Amino acid sequence: MPFFEYPRIAYYAADITNVHQMNSILAKHRPDAVVHLAALLADACEQDPISATKVNIVATQDLIELSITHGVRRFIFMSSASVYHPQTPEPVREEDAGKPVSYYGVTKYTGELVGLWYWSKGLIDFRALRPTVVFGPGRFKGPSAEYSSLLVEAALRGEKAIIKNPEDRVNYIYVRDVSSALIALVEAESVSYRAYNAAGFVCSVKEFAELIRKYVPSFQYEIKPAEAVRYAAVIDDSRLRQEFGWRPLYTYEKAIEDYIETARRGVELFRI
Repeated sequence: MPFFEYPRIAYYAADITNVHQMNSILAKHRPDAVVHLAALLADACEQDPISATKVNIVATQDLIELSITHGVRRFIFMSSASVYHPQTPEPVREEDAGKPVSYYGVTKYTGELVGLWYWSKGLIDFRALRPTVVFGPGRFKGPSAEYSSLLVEAALRGEKAIIKNPEDRVNYIYVRDVSSALIALVEAESVSYRAYNAAGFVCSVKEFAELIRKYVPSFQYEIKPAEAVRYAAVIDDSRLRQEFGWRPLYTYEKAIEDYIETARRGVELFRI
């Protein structure tokens, strides 16, 4: 799906591992803040840990170094709830990080540690966000998409979905709520912590599918139990809520409704 063009936004198709490209972009714009979202997701990390290290760890450090060189004040790192062990006692707090079971989680936790080292040296204001299972239009990659975004997409296409883990409890967070959490971290003049959880709403995968069916009554799914990637479900995001007044606005039906409306509106726009 192409980007919409806005006069105040410049788009670049670039390789996050290409230091020369990243240096050129930062040198040209000299931003006050960098929000680092680029990463290989969990399935790709398991299949190719060497590439995952280059993209998720080495490129993160390179981008921090370049940000320091070009006077960037704040570096916002998109981390993940995968930094926690799935069996961590709930509610899961930020202090519980450090026992990831996936290589993706390893890379995200390492990225945080790298950023914290630069912050400890007074070189850059590093901040990390740890969202739960992110879903929304365009969020199709990664194993958690199988029981989030791809279920909605199947409903919109009139296709039957396969659900592997119907009874798994999942903490879903809609992409708009992740965006508002990132904006809060970008705009804050100072922060009390270096890492913040961001959580949404908890329900089973089957319950999520039934939420979709409320808006697409023809949606059909078939349950075929199989192993699925799991994350902790009950996440304590009180740090984010208390410090910034943030809370998820798109939960349960409202998130599904907005997803469907946005997806359908996007299809119509691209037909013009």
